[in-house]
Amino acid sequence: MTDIYIRQSRRRGGCVAFSFLAILLAGGGVWLFWPHSPQTSADSPVTSGLAGGAPPTSRRSSPSTPSAPPPDLDAIEQQVEAGRLREARTDLYALRDSLSDPVQRRPVERLLGDVHTRLVFSDRPMEEKTTHIVRSGDTVGELARTYGTTPELIRAINGFEGNLIRTGERLQILQGVFRVEVGKRRNEMEVYLDGRFFKRYRVGTGTHNSTPEGDYKITLRLEHPVWYRPDGQSFPYGHPENLLGTHYLKLDTPGIGLHGTWEPESVGSQSSAGCVRLKNEEIQELYRLLPEGTAVKIVE
Repeated sequence: MTDIYIRQSRRRGGCVAFSFLAILLAGGGVWLFWPHSPQTSADSPVTSGLAGGAPPTSRRSSPSTPSAPPPDLDAIEQQVEAGRLREARTDLYALRDSLSDPVQRRPVERLLGDVHTRLVFSDRPMEEKTTHIVRSGDTVGELARTYGTTPELIRAINGFEGNLIRTGERLQILQGVFRVEVGKRRNEMEVYLDGRFFKRYRVGTGTHNSTPEGDYKITLRLEHPVWYRPDGQSFPYGHPENLLGTHYLKLDTPGIGLHGTWEPESVGSQSSAGCVRLKNEEIQELYRLLPEGTAVKIVE
């Protein structure tokens, strides 16, 4: 039947139509199976990373962004000289974190300690400081207990003496947790604020390794302390026999504390009867910084 149909179609010129149709079909097949790039139009969806779809892929990987080099110590010293202490502090922490060698860290930590001293004992802003608006009934002592600091530091930051504060007055107060670690072998003390390095001090420790190791806390803070000798005799502040210097921070273990000395040359060696001694100006600094309850760890 097919042969008959084709022969009949030829008589009516159908062969031409059939051939044309065959050509069209053949051409369409070639177009369908020929590899070609898709065309986008205004109605075509386009996906990209910004539109929420998958980002376009590329055979060439994009170069990674190089990490910024650590700050330069000389440049940071210039920041300190210019009074840009907060910027210097940030850069010093970044530089310290980039150094794994403790020896290379020493000059960075020394400058960081100096910056902290200038920031803390002034009204300069710090991330650890907060503003308190004095309310009726507030006292310096109560504010110190509330914020976990010392009355002496509140006075130093805000530049006043005594206990007189006025309702509505705005006070800058340091809030944060200090901790102390004493290394007997190195005769050094490291102070940390909220877990970050704050400052390092040279100390004297007990002769014949007599300073006890362990975890302690400060239980009493004394200015102009009286020294009670082991035989029971006492010597007031200023007496030639008083060995405690200008300030004393007692630890929760019998007979042991952090204190000053009238013999600054003894700091840095095993020279005490068991206590940890510092220069008078440095124990005064710690007296203002460290409230009762501060953790003190003594290690070999």
